[in-house]
Amino acid sequence: MNPIDDDILQAYVDGELDAASAAELDAAMAHDAALAERVKRARDLRAQLRSMFDPVLEEPVPEHLSTLLRPATSKGSNPAEPQTASASKDTLGNARRHAARRRRMLGAALAASIVLAAMSLWWWRPDDELTRMQSGQAYAAGALAHTLDQALASEPDARAPIAIGLSFRGADGHVCRTFVVRTPPSRAGLACHDDSGWALAVLGPAMSSEGGEWRQAATSLTPEVQAAVDARLNGSVFDATQERAARDAGWR
Repeated sequence: MNPIDDDILQAYVDGELDAASAAELDAAMAHDAALAERVKRARDLRAQLRSMFDPVLEEPVPEHLSTLLRPATSKGSNPAEPQTASASKDTLGNARRHAARRRRMLGAALAASIVLAAMSLWWWRPDDELTRMQSGQAYAAGALAHTLDQALASEPDARAPIAIGLSFRGADGHVCRTFVVRTPPSRAGLACHDDSGWALAVLGPAMSSEGGEWRQAATSLTPEVQAAVDARLNGSVFDATQERAARDAGWR
């Protein structure tokens, strides 16, 4: 089989190669560890991109933002006429053309995703499923409220959609907890317990590491969250025993 370039490799990962070419590549990988590693990296990258951008792309785009994504049309311009590619005996050549077209489509999708992701970082809707409003104050709701009620920072779950960081008793006597929402749009915040539930003192975008992975909840504090913690902290944060006792007492 001819040397495998990136277009062919990506077409293989996306399932766009014909059966004969895919079988040839399978056989080549069995004897070429470097090629097998390239395929693995391509699959890992594809899975990472899907996990990052698919949830964002499924969200409806506000009308005033969707206009930014529409290409401008000029008067008198004619729409592009569809072109029919002639059949080719070179299946690898077809795969290269498909890969090039796929990269253009992916680029457009990623551009739209980046716009939506950027907007989600500062556009917090008070009526989303994780929050509720009461007397002008935002409170945790749904999965966020449940996690703040039940989860312990001393028993972390790396796969949990919401992670708890610090727990402490504030100067006003209320128990406060920091948290990170890992699902898009990823957020970090501080909630303090009162008679009506978990009042959200701060809620903003979470911080990610240089590698793109979300940091642990205790180290994902933005300057705003850290400032809110410093302003309320009275003494030390809870250790595992104190945190469990506070939960058993209903965070009173």
